[in-house]
Amino acid sequence: MSFKLEVMLNSLKVASQYIGTTLSVSFASLLIGSLLGLLIALVRFYRIKVLSQIFSVLITVLKGVPIVLILLAIYLILAKKMDGFAESLGWSLRFKNLNSIYIAIAALSVMATINSSEIFRGTLNSIGKGQQDAAKSIGMSSLQIIRRILIPQSVPVALPMMSNLLIGLIKASALVSMVGAVDVFAAAKISVQQNYRFLEAYIAVAIIYWGINIVIEQSSNLIEKNLNRRLRRDAA
Repeated sequence: MSFKLEVMLNSLKVASQYIGTTLSVSFASLLIGSLLGLLIALVRFYRIKVLSQIFSVLITVLKGVPIVLILLAIYLILAKKMDGFAESLGWSLRFKNLNSIYIAIAALSVMATINSSEIFRGTLNSIGKGQQDAAKSIGMSSLQIIRRILIPQSVPVALPMMSNLLIGLIKASALVSMVGAVDVFAAAKISVQQNYRFLEAYIAVAIIYWGINIVIEQSSNLIEKNLNRRLRRDAA
């Protein structure tokens, strides 16, 4: 079977219209996951009783679960339980009216939370304990230590790994079509359903993903350089 450039270009055109959907799902998941992951990392870093053990076990278990199972589990739970729960609270929202994008964001947020919590836990542990002891000696509270010492130093270190996490989320977003959401990957497949030229569609999708990931990687490098330059200037 010969390769048809015009089919690939058409798939590229159609799929490009959904880049915004792919990016919005990925960035929203990264934001939610980063906030929850940082909170979990801090709980484990300070070894808060009960909670740190619960999060440790939960993260260990979820790390072994494929994202596709998490996505389908959230979809099935909502499909069976959401209407009854909403009705008990007097809400008019029903599962059939729920935008499937939110299900995708919820599933990818779980993935982002798991990975970002491990990233932040590693960066927090890399900060010398002497800095925290010095801060306590001058009367700083735990919240002030977190805000002024731990987070400012851990974010630049975590940035390259968070960039890789974002790239992973963008690639994982190709699974959202399983719950009815239309993204770059799903749009490309839809564009060739009549002629079954899936090879051309997949190449078009790969080109889009490559382009997005290159932009993210280069942007991350620039941000990292600026942050490191600022930290060196502040230290001087």
